[in-house]
Amino acid sequence: MRKVVAGTGFHSLSISREKLWIASGAVVAVMLLAGCSGSDGNKEPGVDSVEESTGTESRSGDGADAEVDDLESGRPQLRMDTSAIEELRMTQGYLQCLKDQGVKVSKGGTKLEGGDPDLLWWPNGDMAADHPDAEKKCLGKKPLQPPETDPKKNPNYMGDYADWIACMNKKGFKVDPLPNGGGWNYKAGTTPPRNADQIDQECMIEAFSEE
Repeated sequence: MRKVVAGTGFHSLSISREKLWIASGAVVAVMLLAGCSGSDGNKEPGVDSVEESTGTESRSGDGADAEVDDLESGRPQLRMDTSAIEELRMTQGYLQCLKDQGVKVSKGGTKLEGGDPDLLWWPNGDMAADHPDAEKKCLGKKPLQPPETDPKKNPNYMGDYADWIACMNKKGFKVDPLPNGGGWNYKAGTTPPRNADQIDQECMIEAFSEE
């Protein structure tokens, strides 16, 4: 679901907003729409249907939904207004788990205002691709992104995404959207403003909040 794109300026919606500006080097790209393909094009997930071979009623997607529920059960839940330090603290269990599995995880709490120097910091790279076994073992401790920013949970996702992009550009943070709604790129020839992370979060809240 994640892949590393070094030096491209690509940024995903569900990456930590504050981490985006502080983390060194690697840029993490989350393809939010991964997993949405592969279902029968003639059926909607979760819609009652009648199986022709048996004549019995079944509910498409129930197994997948149950699997998702199991994967998400008990995981910390981020909000759109979760602060950087709150997110880092909520991520400590996941980061410690990765470290216990042999992933190089260093301390970096002092990079954030009010941060404890003993707090673990996000590692560079794509955990799912670079350390799949560790990611699988630690997934249950990984904070969930805000449900409003999950296209599988927000039926108005693409409209909200367009509003988010428009808001950032209006406020002077120039970005180009990706066609699948999976993130954005810095607009060529522009420099992000110093308060880019603030603009990003404010626009996310404004765009994805229910009216």
